[in-house]
Amino acid sequence: MHTTRQEGRATIAARGSIDLHSSDELRARLTELVDAGERSVVVDLAAVDFCDSSGLNVLVRAYKHARAQNATLTVTGAYGRVENVLRTTGLDRFLMEDPAEEAPADGR
Repeated sequence: MHTTRQEGRATIAARGSIDLHSSDELRARLTELVDAGERSVVVDLAAVDFCDSSGLNVLVRAYKHARAQNATLTVTGAYGRVENVLRTTGLDRFLMEDPAEEAPADGR
């Protein structure tokens, strides 16, 4: 897991699986970022190939924690099985970034 900061956003690039064995590390990192004052946190799932219910639980709890701190938490880069589970559970509606919001305002 790697964290970068750019243009007022902290992005965590997760890798591999987010499951019972790895979700605690993600939970701790997301909580730490929000508690440290980050107002926009993005979880990049492009390199994640699997996410089970414990991973989904971490994302939902982190989303709620961020909102309680007047911050945002979104996910980006989900594809394949990970995107499918987010869409099937309906979590995509509030967790996934809108691709239109990612594009620069001038269309470039």
